Amino acid sequence: MAERSVDKMNNTIQNIILQEMEKMEGILIATTNLTENLDYAFERRFLYKVEFTAPEASVRAHIWAPMMPFLTAEAKSYLAGHYPLFGGQIENIFCKCAVEFILDDRNPEINVIGQMCETESI
Repeated sequence: MAERSVDKMNNTIQNIILQEMEKMEGILIATTNLTENLDYAFERRFLYKVEFTAPEASVRAHIWAPMMPFLTAEAKSYLAGHYPLFGGQIENIFCKCAVEFILDDRNPEINVIGQMCETESI
């Protein structure tokens, strides 16, 4: 019974959003990283669809550089080459490294950062 109630609520909300999209005057920009979950009724209402891919390894190395000045150039190159992360994900890892520094009073080793990269890309 609870599933049916939740399904009804989701359908009602979806219908309200679709109706509002149809009535809307102006531009709507929406983002998602779950395109496979996007309902066809929503998808067909977007005139343009743009896919953003992870930056190339050389660009990722430039993203790593200012965030992790304690890493060697080789370490930054390794991370950029082995982990196809987006800038926001690299920033998350930077924040995790900052927490590690606060807790341990030292920067994490490259293998720990690699583990952070692994879990960030899940």
